[in-house]
Amino acid sequence: MSHDSSDRRRRPAPREKIVPVQAISPLITLSFERGWDRREMFPFVEFEDVRVVAPGQAVSYADCHEAFLRARHRLGETFPIDYASRKSLAFLGVIGLGMMVQPTVGAALRFLLEFASLAGSVLGLEWEVEGEETAIVAWDLFGGHELTPFWKVDHLATIAGVTAQLPCENARPLRLELEDALQEPVRRAMSLAIGCQIVAPAERNRLVYRTETLQKRLRFPDAAAAAHWRRAAELDLPRFSSSDASSQVRRIVAVDGRLIGRQEVSRELGVSERSLARQLAREGFSFSEVTGASRLETAKALLLSGATVDEAAERLGYSDARSFRRAFKRMTGISPLKFRTSI
Repeated sequence: MSHDSSDRRRRPAPREKIVPVQAISPLITLSFERGWDRREMFPFVEFEDVRVVAPGQAVSYADCHEAFLRARHRLGETFPIDYASRKSLAFLGVIGLGMMVQPTVGAALRFLLEFASLAGSVLGLEWEVEGEETAIVAWDLFGGHELTPFWKVDHLATIAGVTAQLPCENARPLRLELEDALQEPVRRAMSLAIGCQIVAPAERNRLVYRTETLQKRLRFPDAAAAAHWRRAAELDLPRFSSSDASSQVRRIVAVDGRLIGRQEVSRELGVSERSLARQLAREGFSFSEVTGASRLETAKALLLSGATVDEAAERLGYSDARSFRRAFKRMTGISPLKFRTSI
C-alpha cells in the first residue's frame, strides 16, 4: 500500500516542542571531538563540568535548531553522516533498553517508532508493509523549514544504525530512499556508513527492510523487562510528545488498539469533542481517519505476531470476527488471512 505525503497539512511550529537533552548528546560529543566552544554551541545546556552534561534537562527545539544550524554550517554536506554515526542504542536511553528485550527485530522497531519523541524525533514515522518489503516512512510534522532535509536523513540513518546493533545476526536495511538528490561522494560515504543502497532522489523518504529480516528473533527476549521499559517510556511520553492533535489521538488509541470513541479520547486529552474535531480538521484529518489508521496498524501487528482472526477481533473490540474481516478488507483491499499469508 502507498501513502502520499504531499497532501499533509501544515503542523504546529517546531518551536513549540521540547526534547530531552540526551537527544542532542551525539551533537555535543561531536562538538567536543572537533574542539568547538561548548558555550558558543550550546548556551542553553547546563554542564556539570567541562564535558559532562547535567542530566534530566529538557531543552527547547528552538535552541536545538540553532545549534544544529551552527553545526551544519561548520561541517557542510557531511554533517548527517558524522552525526548519525555517533548514535547508538545507549544514546536512545529507555527506548534502547526497551528495544533490546523485544522478541523480534520488527517488535523492536515498532517500540522505537512508538516512543520516538523521547529521542527528540521531530518527524512523523510510519510503518508500511508491501509484501516482501517493509518500510519506515518519514514525513514532516511541522511543515517545511531549513533543517527538514537533514532530519529526514538523520532519523532514518539513526534507525538503521541502532537496529543493526540489536542482538541479532544481520538486521541491516535493504536500502534508504531520499527525496533530495545527493552528490556522489556524499552518497557513497552514506552508503558505506549505513551499510545499504542509497536511492536519491526518490519519491519519498523511506528506510526499507526485507520483511523476513524484521521477523528475526532477538537473542535476549524478556517480556517482563519489555513491560517495565514500556511503562517507563509511557510515563515520559506526554512531556515530549508532538503537540499536534492527530499524534495525541494515535497515542491514546495505540495503547491497546480498542474501538474507542470521541468522548473517551476527548476526556483523556482534556478538551471538548468539538475542540478536538476542529484541531484535527486544521491538520487535515478526521477522527475516524486517525483512529482507523491506528487500529489498522495494531491489527497488522497482531496478525503478524501469530494471532488468529478471532483473537485479533476480540483484542480490538469488534463485536465478532466477521465485523473485523469486513473492516480490515475495507481499509486494505484484502482479507486478514490473505494479508498474513502474503507476508
